[in-house]
Amino acid sequence: MNNVVKNIGAGSWGRLSTILFKLCQVPLLLSYLSTEDYGRWLILYSLPSWLAYASQGFGSVAANEIPISVAAGKLPVAQRVYATSFAFMVLLTVGGMLLTLTVAPLIPWDRFLELEADRQGEVVRAVVCLALAVFLSFFSELFYGRFRAAQLAHRSILITSFQNWIELLFLFVALQFTTALDHLAYAMVAAICVYLLAYGWLSYRAYSRLRFRWKLVRVREFRVLFFKGFAFQAFPLGNALLFQGNLLAVQLMLGPTAVALFGTARTLVRVVNQALELISKSIWPELSYLFGAGKAAGVRRLHRLGLGLCVTLSVLGVGGLSLLGGWLYQLWVGESIALPHWLLLLFLLPIPFNALWLTSSTVLMASNQHTYLARRYLLATTTAAIGCAVLTYFFGLGGAAVSTLIADLILIPYVVTRVLELTDDTLGGLLSGAVEQTKAVCRQALHTLRPAGTTE
Repeated sequence: MNNVVKNIGAGSWGRLSTILFKLCQVPLLLSYLSTEDYGRWLILYSLPSWLAYASQGFGSVAANEIPISVAAGKLPVAQRVYATSFAFMVLLTVGGMLLTLTVAPLIPWDRFLELEADRQGEVVRAVVCLALAVFLSFFSELFYGRFRAAQLAHRSILITSFQNWIELLFLFVALQFTTALDHLAYAMVAAICVYLLAYGWLSYRAYSRLRFRWKLVRVREFRVLFFKGFAFQAFPLGNALLFQGNLLAVQLMLGPTAVALFGTARTLVRVVNQALELISKSIWPELSYLFGAGKAAGVRRLHRLGLGLCVTLSVLGVGGLSLLGGWLYQLWVGESIALPHWLLLLFLLPIPFNALWLTSSTVLMASNQHTYLARRYLLATTTAAIGCAVLTYFFGLGGAAVSTLIADLILIPYVVTRVLELTDDTLGGLLSGAVEQTKAVCRQALHTLRPAGTTE
């Protein structure tokens, strides 16, 4: 429980840090770059992010498998997983860079970005460097696995929260001398190298028994991790179908004005979803360790706690936004877009249903038993995306707002049933335990916040 609290605290700071970073980054770049070059930089910066899919979830699966093996007393297995994953990341980086170096010069960047012809080389170098930064970032998952093996996930979360600030510092220094896009990309590569060196060294200090040795690389370990990692990719793909697919459906059916309303309203209500994701990601590292240690009672207790907190937060969040959401929305976007209260309520409707399966799905992913969930998730989000188009056609934005409920209703029965089997729990025990665990946490929080010297 203590580690979960630390993870929540570190994760909360991480999210706040990301928000502050975005608030600082935009005015910094705009103060040095022209509006056109700023737009070009955003495009170039976002394009290589698609390369993140090349890891096939391999790093995430390895970061689960390492603490599971360590907790089970199988250190040699964890060492083989670490070495095999590290070797894969090296080969992926080399292969990916060779492909990037081959393809990037063939793209007419000057026409695509409306640049002078003599800046083609500048953009090619920027793309190559930004791609390198993405490939190098894959190694961070392995370092995260070291921290999780030492049951110090909160330290890793805190360290990663500073990555953006290191990048911003290097960009600031570079901008004092140049505004060339390739030079800014050089700064990004330098920043990720400094960050990874520090992160890797600190992770080694946390758990020094995991390090790379070629003799520990195993093809069998690679095959197992690869197929589990490949299944992991269903989750970002499903998210893309659900979120980008819904925007496309609204655009096709109702036009850009409706997209603006739909997109901004969804961003507002997803604040609650992000709070739920924070809870799930905070219990994830501890679940992996408990699974490896064979502590079924601990897994059940942590699952119940996560479910109780998620449902409680979803109800409080929905209630709060039902009362204040309209005011917050107008404060945020101004008077240019009006959000009817009935439409806000429809956007909020799916959130409690999402809370019912989100924490349970974390149990499956933390134990690397997510293969069938991945298939079901892809099916659910595809169905929801199609449903969004149909509901939007017949019911307008109201239909689009509730369309994600389709995915929730498909996933809830499977996820809850599968997790009850995996944790050897019952539905009645899960529900009553979730209530009791949540009450206990609330009492502990109230006791902590009560001024010294007061009594009940």
